[in-house]
Amino acid sequence: MALLGSNKNISKKDINFFGEFTASARKQTQVLAVVVFVGIVAIGLCLAIVVYDIFRNTGVQRDVDSLNATLASDEYAGLELKSQSLQEEINDKNQYYYTLTEMRRIVDETTSVSMEVIDTLGESIPSDAYVSTYMVTGNNLTVTGETFSYYDAANICYLLNQSDIFASEVAPAIERNEGDFIGEVENPEENPIDVYYDFSVSGNLISDSIISVGHYQNTETGVIALSGVSTQKVAIGDNYEFTGIASYTANGNTYTLVSININDVTLSEAEFAEVMSEDKLTGMATGNVEISLYYTLGEATEEGSAE
Repeated sequence: MALLGSNKNISKKDINFFGEFTASARKQTQVLAVVVFVGIVAIGLCLAIVVYDIFRNTGVQRDVDSLNATLASDEYAGLELKSQSLQEEINDKNQYYYTLTEMRRIVDETTSVSMEVIDTLGESIPSDAYVSTYMVTGNNLTVTGETFSYYDAANICYLLNQSDIFASEVAPAIERNEGDFIGEVENPEENPIDVYYDFSVSGNLISDSIISVGHYQNTETGVIALSGVSTQKVAIGDNYEFTGIASYTANGNTYTLVSININDVTLSEAEFAEVMSEDKLTGMATGNVEISLYYTLGEATEEGSAE
């Protein structure tokens, strides 16, 4: 019987087990209470968010209904039609402005002879010569006349070259004629004094190049001008440069460059890609240059660039 232990020890063990079980149950109860509390708080937050969303959506819907009612009023009934009408009016005025600037470009490109050229020519003509023809075609000046001396005719051309009115040095055309200023004589050998020379001097005048730039939009119905044509003078032989052309803003819209046309010649894909990468267009002025920049609304595509 002694091997089984005393009743006192068995009772002590039972008491210890009951105490440990009670402590464990108390801890589990506390943990469960915390979990329940957290769950209640989470559910409360979710309900608060739902309630807030309901009230917010109700307010937004109320504002939308109010806005729809305002837009449906007589004040806003024809607003869309008015907007279209105003846009058409803007396009018409823009085209009218483009037409005016295009006419201005033509005027700028029209060569006008400076009075200095006429004064220089007058100072270069000796007293024994006279000018029979004075003609300017584009940038070309042609002067013809008569003189009694071959050297005077050559000297006229020399003086004109020295006056720097020609883009490059010119040579005179001199031919000997026998007769007088009124008509042919019957016997030129008996009148050596009446021997005279016809001379002609022709050359390109020094002038500026007119560089014109126009911005256009490719639309489904055709090409329209986005703005007027701008012009600037550049001395022949100098370089011109235009930067920031990859995009263009007009009428509140931003357009993307898709092609470039210079004097009715479209840039190749490689040339256009180089312009887009550097965002600038450069060249040398050898005469009047007309640059047309074509844009499309939004981002450019490879197909649009090729076109």
